[in-house]
Amino acid sequence: MALDLKKLAECICKVAEEENNELLEITENPSNATIGLFHMPELAFAYECGKHIMLNAKEIFGDNVPKWEREINLGNGGPTDLVFIFGDGQKIAIEFKMRDTIDSYKSDITKLSNIQDNNVIKLFCAVVDVFTKDLGKDGRVQGFEDDPNIKNLCLENFVTHQTWYKTEVSAVVGVWQLIK
Repeated sequence: MALDLKKLAECICKVAEEENNELLEITENPSNATIGLFHMPELAFAYECGKHIMLNAKEIFGDNVPKWEREINLGNGGPTDLVFIFGDGQKIAIEFKMRDTIDSYKSDITKLSNIQDNNVIKLFCAVVDVFTKDLGKDGRVQGFEDDPNIKNLCLENFVTHQTWYKTEVSAVVGVWQLIK
């Protein structure tokens, strides 16, 4: 398979930033001043990523274009957010989490780890809300970066709007591959 996981991960990071930019355009109207990427529901983000990955399928997958599935059960304790299934039985399973706790992130990592099929590439995407002044110090992101069983494929950040804090917040978007 001529699969380029880095391009797939970069596509996800690009979707996050483009969606944030589109939402920030809406904030020009003062009544929507707090709308940014975290206004988007997690499954809507997963769907949008799936759509953009498929729009760039040739670049990401080469000639081996997969079937695009969402929220299917791979026998690992619940539906997996986004799955690409290839004709040869190979799959890519992606779990997404937006603005959550380290325990929730670990729960999705465990869910991916519980997939027993050796033909599944397991990816995790987190969109983490971090005070801009604390970029590079967030324990949720650092936990992935320090884990020897997780490989970073893409990690980007950008300022966004939100409703929870008065301090400026950035969205940190990461895509990691579970290698064990």
